[in-house]
Amino acid sequence: MWRSIAILTAIGVGVLLPDAGRFSFVIQYNLMVMLFLAFLGIRFSRGFLQWGHARVLTANLLLPALLFFALAPFHRDAALACFVIAAAPTAAAAPAITLFLHREVGFVTASVLLTSTVVAFAIPLALPWVAGSEASVAVYDVAGPVMVLIFIPLGLSFGLRRLSPPAANRIVQYAGWAFPLFLANVFIASAGASAFIRENGAEARYSILAIAAAVAALCLLQFRLGEWMGRRDGKPLETGMALGRKNTMFGIWLALAFLGPMAALGPIFYILYQNLYYSWQLYVAGGGERGRREGEIG
Repeated sequence: MWRSIAILTAIGVGVLLPDAGRFSFVIQYNLMVMLFLAFLGIRFSRGFLQWGHARVLTANLLLPALLFFALAPFHRDAALACFVIAAAPTAAAAPAITLFLHREVGFVTASVLLTSTVVAFAIPLALPWVAGSEASVAVYDVAGPVMVLIFIPLGLSFGLRRLSPPAANRIVQYAGWAFPLFLANVFIASAGASAFIRENGAEARYSILAIAAAVAALCLLQFRLGEWMGRRDGKPLETGMALGRKNTMFGIWLALAFLGPMAALGPIFYILYQNLYYSWQLYVAGGGERGRREGEIG
């Protein structure tokens, strides 16, 4: 319960302090530390990739195109906003967040690695179809930043486990410290979103409301679709996290670099929605744990 309250508090304080958005450069480094801590507790094996990952990847590649072509005739700005967030890979923070829910971190980590790699190569092919040939982009421009964010902490964690397993085990005991870093990222991202909306809100209020509504529906769709797909494997929460928890920083960069500031509102609103959904997940998970403890005592 306290984690849910902490997330909502971080969002609220960020909205009230928009100037804190200038520290957005810190988000990348916090994510890398969070990933390092999450990766330390994972043991890669032959069964690391599962059929559930193929379903997540397929949805991650098909949803952006389906949503864009379905929404574009009615509201192009909303269509572009939904495209950039649906096309974003699984968030780099998702494994650490899954750890807080006491679920299988390895499944979500594999989704981060798989979707980040494939999306990085697919986006340059898809952008001209969405925004025209002027939006062409080199593969490395997209793949480079994503690979650095993910594979540096992955390599460091793997190297530490090989060189000094006792040191790695000691550090894993402090994995809970990743949560304050997560809260800091939520605070900074919410502040940046607040600043952007305050600066641009008066210019296109109708478009902003349309994008906010469309992205709210998209957030619920992706989490629920992922949970539904994961039931057959006994991993509804993990699959929902893999498909629903999006790399919003990637989406913001993609929008601002190639599609315009209105499209960037998609991932900006998604920051709020996915953290609200996560706070609800924490609340439900906490209730389940309390119920189990009461059953054991009874």
